[in-house]
Amino acid sequence: MLEFIKGKVTVELSGSRLTPIINEAIQKEIILGDIRFLDEERIRLTVLLPDFFRLVQIVRPSGVRMRILSKQGLPFLLSKMYKRKFFAAGIVLFVFLLTTMSSFVWKVEVEGNERIPEEEILAYAREAGVFPGQLKFRVPESEEIQHRLSMRLPQATWVGFRMEGTRAVITVVEKQEPKEKNERSPGPVHLVARRNALIYDMRVEQGKPVVQVNDMVKKGQLLVSGVYGDSGSERVVGAKGKVWGEVWYDSDVVVPLEQKRKVYTGNRDRGYYPYVASRVIRLPFLYPVPFKNYETVERVHVLRLFKWRLPIGWVEEERLEMKWVKRRMTPEEAIRLGKERARADVRERIGRDGRILMEKVLQPRVDNGKVYMKVHFDVIENIAVSQPILQGE
Repeated sequence: MLEFIKGKVTVELSGSRLTPIINEAIQKEIILGDIRFLDEERIRLTVLLPDFFRLVQIVRPSGVRMRILSKQGLPFLLSKMYKRKFFAAGIVLFVFLLTTMSSFVWKVEVEGNERIPEEEILAYAREAGVFPGQLKFRVPESEEIQHRLSMRLPQATWVGFRMEGTRAVITVVEKQEPKEKNERSPGPVHLVARRNALIYDMRVEQGKPVVQVNDMVKKGQLLVSGVYGDSGSERVVGAKGKVWGEVWYDSDVVVPLEQKRKVYTGNRDRGYYPYVASRVIRLPFLYPVPFKNYETVERVHVLRLFKWRLPIGWVEEERLEMKWVKRRMTPEEAIRLGKERARADVRERIGRDGRILMEKVLQPRVDNGKVYMKVHFDVIENIAVSQPILQGE
C-alpha cells in the first residue's frame, strides 16, 4: 500500500560500475527492491518515486546508463487522469450519482394480497415511513414496520417487510375468508381428498363411503361417492359429510432474539390545522411536535351552513409520545415464541374442525442474533372437498 501511494519505478542500469552505485545508494538510505542481475553489466531494480531522483544524481556522473521500464502507483495514475480531466470527472460524477441514487427507495411492491387493496397497504406503509423517494437510512427497522402494518391490517394473518437494494417489498398473508352460507349449490357432488392423509375418522350423512379408517389416501382420491347402486341401477343422490385425516405440516420460523414493543409514555400534544377542499394546510412553525417518536390521531371538524357541508374546516391532530422498548430473549424463550407463531399459523390453515395431535421442534439454531427452527405438526383436519358429479358418471 505504501509503495502504491508513493509510486514505484522499475529501472534497468547498464555499465561497468553497478556494484559501487548500489553500495552508495544504500549508504544514502535509498530503498532499492527486486534487485536482479541480468548479466555482469546489466541490473534491474525498483525504487520509490521520492528516491528515484536521488538515485539519478548518483547514476548520472558515473557514466552508467539508466532506462525506465515501468511506472506504477498513485502519482502516475493521477498524472494520467489529469491529462484526461473530463474522463476522470465523469468517473467521479458517475460514482457520486450511483451512490446517491442507491440511497433512496425507488419502488414499493406488495405481494401476497388478494382481497386487501394494494392502495390501502401502500397508504399505511407511507404512514410508517416507506414510500418512493424516501432515504433508505430514514426507513424504520423491519420489526417496527411489520408491527405498524399488522396493527392497521386486521385482515392479515402476518405482514413481512424487507429491503432488496432500492426496492421495498411488503409481504401479506391474508386470513382465510369463511365461505358464504348463501353460496349457490353446485348440485350433487362426490367428496374427494384435498391432500394426502391417513383417514382418522368419518361422519357420512349421505353417500357411499369408498375408504375406511386407517386407509392412506392421496390428493384427489374419491372418499365418499354421491352415486348409489350398481352398474345399471345407479342413483345420483350426492355425498354429504366430513372425513377427518391425519396430516403433517412443517413450518419454518425465524425469531429475532432482540424483540421490540411499543410503549406509550402518556405524554401528548395537540395541533390544529385548517383544511380547504380536503387539503390540510400545515405550517412548519405552527404547533411543532415536541416528541421524537410519536403516533398521530386525527379528528376532522367540518364547518356547516345549515344542512350543507362546506369544503372547509380544521383538523385536530393529537400526538401521542411513544417509544420502542427492546427486550433480549433467551433461545428457549425464542423457541417458545416461535412455536406459538407456528401453532397459530397451522390452526388458521386447518380450520375450526381441525386439532393438533403433536408438535415437535426440529433443528433449532442460533445465527446472527436470530433463532431459526422448523416445527413439525401432526394434525387432524377435514380433508373432504366437494367435486361435482359429471353427467354420465
